Amino acid sequence: MNLIYYKSEKGNFGDDLNLWLWPKIFGPSFFDNNDEVAFFGIGSILIENSDFIEKAKKFKQKVIFGTGVRSINEKFDFDDSWDIRFLRGPYSSLKLTNTLNKFVSDGAYFLMLLPEYNTYLSLPKQHDIGFVPYFKSIDKVNWQQICDQLGWKLILPTNGDVEQFMIEISSCKTIISEAMHGCILADALRVPWKRLRFNAHLHEGEKVSEFKWNDWLLSIGIKENVYIEAPALKRRKLYKIFKTAFKNKNENYVLNKLKEHQVVNFNLSKDTIITDLSISMKKEVESLKKTYLLNNV
Repeated sequence: MNLIYYKSEKGNFGDDLNLWLWPKIFGPSFFDNNDEVAFFGIGSILIENSDFIEKAKKFKQKVIFGTGVRSINEKFDFDDSWDIRFLRGPYSSLKLTNTLNKFVSDGAYFLMLLPEYNTYLSLPKQHDIGFVPYFKSIDKVNWQQICDQLGWKLILPTNGDVEQFMIEISSCKTIISEAMHGCILADALRVPWKRLRFNAHLHEGEKVSEFKWNDWLLSIGIKENVYIEAPALKRRKLYKIFKTAFKNKNENYVLNKLKEHQVVNFNLSKDTIITDLSISMKKEVESLKKTYLLNNV
C-alpha cells in the first residue's frame, strides 16, 4: 500500500497517526504490499486537482478509507479505479458519492480496535483540563504560559510521538482543543471535550473549517457545533512593528476567553455510538483484508 497523506514539517498528530495506526490495524507489512494501490486514510485530503489526487493517479487502484473531503466546493470525477470504502462523515459522503450513508467516521477512531486501547482508558487522571492547540497556532502565543496560569496540561500535537499524545489525552479529565483531532482522540478515549476557535478557522478558511468539523460531528451523532469563540486578533500596522506587543495582546485576549470556558459545555459521544463505530470498523477492516491482503493476514 502506498500511503497518501499530508505531512507537516513541524509534525501534526492527526496526520502522523497514519504511519503509526494502519500497520497496527492491518499488520506490520501493510505498507510493504500491493505496490499498485494508493491508500487514503486519516486527513481532509480529498481536494480536487490537488497533489494528493495527482500522486494517487500513478497507481492502478486507489482506496479511500475514512478520508474527509476538504470543503463543500470540491468537485470530483473518479473512475472505477477508486475504491471508496467509506468517508469521514455524511457531508463527505454526499459530496463524493451523492449518498448520505457512505461513512463511518474519522479514521482515528480505529485506535479503538487496538489491544492497548483498554490500557489507555484505564490510565489515571492526573490533570483536570488538557489543552491542544492547532499545529499552525503553536507560535501565535505562548501556550505554555497560558496553560500554567490556568493550571492546565499543555498537549502539543507536534512532538512526533503518537502514543505519548494519546497517553497525555487519557491522563486528563477533560480536553479543550483547537485541533480537531485533539477532540476526536478525546472522544475516542472517552474524555469529555470542547472546541476552541482561535486561529485554525482563520488559517484554513471559515467554510473549510466548519465543513470539516460538522462532517465529523454528525458522524458521531452530535448535531450542534458549539465552541469557545476567541478568534486571533488582526495585526494592525503598529503591531507589525512591535511584534512582541502584538503577541502579548493576543495572549491576554485568549487567556481571558479561556478563563470563561464554562459558558460552553463539554461534549462526548454516546457509548452506543462508540459501540456501533467499533462494529462498523471491524467489518471494514475484514473487508479490506479480504480484498487486498488475503495472502498476508
